[in-house]
Amino acid sequence: MNSATSIAERLRQLMEEQGVGENELARRSKVPQPTIHRILNGVSKSPRISNLEKIATSLGTTASSLAHGDVEQASSPPGVSAWTPTIGVAATALAGRLRYDQEPTSSQRLRAYPILTWPEAMHASRLEETSSCEKRDLESSDYTQVGMAFWLRMRGDAMAAPIGSTPSLPEGTLVLMDTGLEATPGKLVLASTLGSPEPTVRKLIEESGQIFLKPLNPSYPLIKLENTCRVLAVAIEARIKL
Repeated sequence: MNSATSIAERLRQLMEEQGVGENELARRSKVPQPTIHRILNGVSKSPRISNLEKIATSLGTTASSLAHGDVEQASSPPGVSAWTPTIGVAATALAGRLRYDQEPTSSQRLRAYPILTWPEAMHASRLEETSSCEKRDLESSDYTQVGMAFWLRMRGDAMAAPIGSTPSLPEGTLVLMDTGLEATPGKLVLASTLGSPEPTVRKLIEESGQIFLKPLNPSYPLIKLENTCRVLAVAIEARIKL
């Protein structure tokens, strides 16, 4: 791939070497064939990160290799994920990090997820993944989404736990949410309540057979999870930039 100077040329060369056509690549990568066609013909010169990663994985290379021709980072067999930073997303300095469902491994690749506003988060499950990443700030994570995944920046101090208690989500903390996960007691969740135009983040707890939304800051009251409340997403990771 050294002689190829563009994403289109590198992709076409890989496809020819492996005898893969546009339709077959679309089937393997789950990227629409028209999208692949636009990349191959140079119409899409800066493909979306998510599409580039899917295409690269299905061809046994990395998104970085396709985008920049980094041979050193290329080539793991098709279907095997090689770790590579998400293109265009800067590394993040961490002061604290929470993981609930998945332990990071060296083989996981970073993915970029959009940072939504609180009103947008209310309808996150109805957002298209592609449209949600357009013209938005992105933040990377090694988490692989189940439903629609997005970051939400905490406001106020309702989820700031007392000193020495964990987890704690003070104002400004970025929290990664996934709409596709099951909400069970003990999880931190994003929920909507009757009459509120915006959702809230609370810990889901069970007491005496009833389910409540509990703030981590004891100064705030419990919210009983009734039929008028709806869990929108489950928290996966929390991140504070220094």
